[in-house]
Amino acid sequence: MGTSLEVMCELLVGNLESGDRLEALIFSAIYLKWINTGQIPCFEDGGHPRPNRHAEISRLIFRELERIYCMKDTSLQEVLSIRKIHPCLPSFKAEFTASVPLTRIRDVAHWGDIPHDLKLQIKHTIQNKLHRNAGPEDLVATEAMLARITRNPEEYSEAFVEQFKIIHHELKDFSMLGNLTEQLESIKESFDDRSLSALTLFLECKERLDNLEESKDALDKSIDLLLKTAQSLNTLREVIVKGFESSLRNDVPDAAIAMRQKWRLCEIGLEDYSFLLLSRFLNALEVVGGAQQLKENAESKNVSSWNGPLGSLFVGIRQLGLSGWKPEECTAIGNELLAWKEKGLSEKEGSEDGKAVWALRLKATLDRSRRLTEEYSEALPQMFPQKVEMLGKALGIPENSVRTYNEAEIRAGVIFQVSKLCTLLLKAVRSTLGSQGWDVLVPGAAHGTLIQAIDRWAVVKQIQCYLKGAPGDEVTAAGNNIKGVVLLQELPHLSHLGVRAGQEKVIFVICEDDDKIADIQKLNGKCVRHNTTSNFPVKDL
Repeated sequence: MGTSLEVMCELLVGNLESGDRLEALIFSAIYLKWINTGQIPCFEDGGHPRPNRHAEISRLIFRELERIYCMKDTSLQEVLSIRKIHPCLPSFKAEFTASVPLTRIRDVAHWGDIPHDLKLQIKHTIQNKLHRNAGPEDLVATEAMLARITRNPEEYSEAFVEQFKIIHHELKDFSMLGNLTEQLESIKESFDDRSLSALTLFLECKERLDNLEESKDALDKSIDLLLKTAQSLNTLREVIVKGFESSLRNDVPDAAIAMRQKWRLCEIGLEDYSFLLLSRFLNALEVVGGAQQLKENAESKNVSSWNGPLGSLFVGIRQLGLSGWKPEECTAIGNELLAWKEKGLSEKEGSEDGKAVWALRLKATLDRSRRLTEEYSEALPQMFPQKVEMLGKALGIPENSVRTYNEAEIRAGVIFQVSKLCTLLLKAVRSTLGSQGWDVLVPGAAHGTLIQAIDRWAVVKQIQCYLKGAPGDEVTAAGNNIKGVVLLQELPHLSHLGVRAGQEKVIFVICEDDDKIADIQKLNGKCVRHNTTSNFPVKDL
């Protein structure tokens, strides 16, 4: 990995023009991700750079990334790219920048009471590789060796096993792959009292959530605890982000830079954990009735059950803002969500029905939230696909990894959970309002033959089609044949199919209204006009 980091350092460190800077950041983010996920293996190149060289280069790259991050003219795309690079950099704590780092593995490879063949295996598969060209695969090899020597508890001495566990922990630390709790504990000493209080509350909530038994009786408690944990995460992440308000000075000590790297990794780790919390919250919400239950409660003018979903959406939107994605817009949406939650539902608002006004007001904010997620999904295709394809072809990356890179980036982020929350809440609001039951994913107008597609797309020029289920890659596979799609089931806007349809500019609407579905099916085989601005998007010509 040493040579790879040197290439990245040469590419990033220096006075790049802003246009070149973004391109360098994007290529670096793609390249380092493929290294960290094993798509690009690290091999020995005949040199002998010890891991301290990796740590020193990592420190240079980190300083440059933080400098760019704090600049006033840094674009949203640059911020997104930098956040993808940070988790791929090795640690540069003092113990890893020492002239001879990670020496414990050498002592273990010469341990007196282990078999000779095991000594040779440790020496050749871990020690030599680690000291010549350390990379992510060294941690994998160490984990495999640890599993082997702990399989039979009495086979090796307790002292040897303990030392090997320490080596495994050191490599996790070097690769910055400790779990979130371990990472947060490592920066505890640098917190003031207020920050420490936020950290303690989050860790307590997280521990209670980790220990919560999954049962029907615990479901309500789980929903409440998930929301409380997410809210405490928000508070803690705000504290950490505030610590980055001042840029790095040129004379800052190495120890302070190393601590800042820990803080940055904790901040990104909290964002990743919020993805899991929101995912679990959505799953729990579906179990208790999802959009239908929310609609029924709104009909009876009991909207307290909406507080949890709206609160979780607030958390998701706030997370996007803390990550640098349109923070002013995120703040405005968050303020609206809090205001509507506090205002609640009245019997009457002037001469208007209170429920209708409440639902329309909420729908406007949810539409605004959805636009935020769609703008994000539109920004990524402008950044990555062409460069992913170019780099993937040059480096021999499997075609599937190249093709799905962009979708994977969207679906693995908080933005995906925010999109799903918007879909659920908008469905509930539309049902409450008794609206038309159409949801537009990709707008536009076209005409052609309407056919039903279940397993395969029909190859007919300029067709419209309706689907009973959501397929995978067929939008792309159909090429220019598909002009519009009507999907007869719920689908998040940032789902696999939704993203592909947007990329291919295929008009896409969702319909879940039973009466309208029946009307659409009567048009099967006929020439129709597909216009998303119409009250009924599919009409017989």
